Amino acid sequence: MGDMATIDASPAARLSHPVFFMHIAKTAGSYLNACLSDAVGPDRMLTHIENRLGSDQALASALSSGIEVFSGHVMLGLWDKLASSETRKFRLVTMVREPIAHIASHIHWLDHYNRPDKRPGYRALDEDHRRIVDRIGSINLKDVGQLDAFLTGLSGTEMRLLDNCQSRYFIMSGGRDIETTRPMTLMDRDAVSNAMRRFSVIACQDNLDRDIGRISLAIGIRIETRNERINVAQSERRIDIENPVIRQVLSKRTLVDQWLWRHVVKGSST
Repeated sequence: MGDMATIDASPAARLSHPVFFMHIAKTAGSYLNACLSDAVGPDRMLTHIENRLGSDQALASALSSGIEVFSGHVMLGLWDKLASSETRKFRLVTMVREPIAHIASHIHWLDHYNRPDKRPGYRALDEDHRRIVDRIGSINLKDVGQLDAFLTGLSGTEMRLLDNCQSRYFIMSGGRDIETTRPMTLMDRDAVSNAMRRFSVIACQDNLDRDIGRISLAIGIRIETRNERINVAQSERRIDIENPVIRQVLSKRTLVDQWLWRHVVKGSST
């Protein structure tokens, strides 16, 4: 992992290095965004950069305006393109989640757009994402056969979203070419491992209180925890991840993520 900094607890503390938080979907990243914003100030943090930074020039402009923390659903390959012209060293931070709980939460999040009160949000999605929501809405999430058939026959966009989603962030760019729609396998573990080494901290959602302290040390500014959860999945249906057969079905799309998770947990406990 990257080098550490000493913690500055003063209210107006400035970061010695800017920070990129690679916000992997459904890993409590919105919670960490709120904690980071409290720590550095909302005027010094830019969230959802996937919608707000389209070039290295835009990144340079944001840095010049005083932004110190950049957060977004941006895969590492895309971040490298955005930061390709930047000479300042960034500290990289991300957070991961137990893989079975993660993929279930991701499906729950997509499914919440099937609620009648969420249809305005559904209509705002692009065509690819609406079709995924439709497909999830058409299956019984408690039926192992229907869930297995869905996860076996993922489309290209579904593959980008649900097949080893967490590991995908480390080695892909989020583009829409053939490479980004392929299923990941354990042949990818060396590439994932190399990308992991670039991060100052890879936190675990399951141990936020401890790992927020690790992030504080890594970026050099005190970060306080919060009491409330943020952006919780609101699906009215639930996948029973305590069911061993359901867990087997979900495992078929999380094998690389399980490898990633074991290495993160092992590394953060030493």
